Amino acid sequence: MLVRELKRGRSLLVRLDHGADLVNQISELAVDESIHTGAFSVLGALIQAEIAFYDQESHEYSALLVEENAELVSCTGNVSIREGKPFVHAHVVLADSDGKTTGGHLLHGKIFAAELHLIELLGEPMVREIDQTTGLYLWSG
Repeated sequence: MLVRELKRGRSLLVRLDHGADLVNQISELAVDESIHTGAFSVLGALIQAEIAFYDQESHEYSALLVEENAELVSCTGNVSIREGKPFVHAHVVLADSDGKTTGGHLLHGKIFAAELHLIELLGEPMVREIDQTTGLYLWSG
């Protein structure tokens, strides 16, 4: 188990841009604000999204394209360092017009409207490195 105590830094509320990619917008903000480690949540809606599921046996992602408008029922994630720059890891639950939900790892999401709450965490940054057991980029000590 890897445990690291960090201090709370700035707490940013951000209206993200219509038509932009959700993951890219958070990544750009982290770079612009020099945030190396943080946690976030997002409220809003997406025009379309690409989400993924990680197969634990094959160590491969399978992607699902959500091509209809969707409400962001839940979007949470974190920012850490991967290959020397801020990396956004986000999971979503999306609802369609009938209230049916789907979710997974967010690869891309085209924003209709979105409000971000990003909490900066200060201290030794969390760094992602490839984990041989899982095949994922996980926090390393």
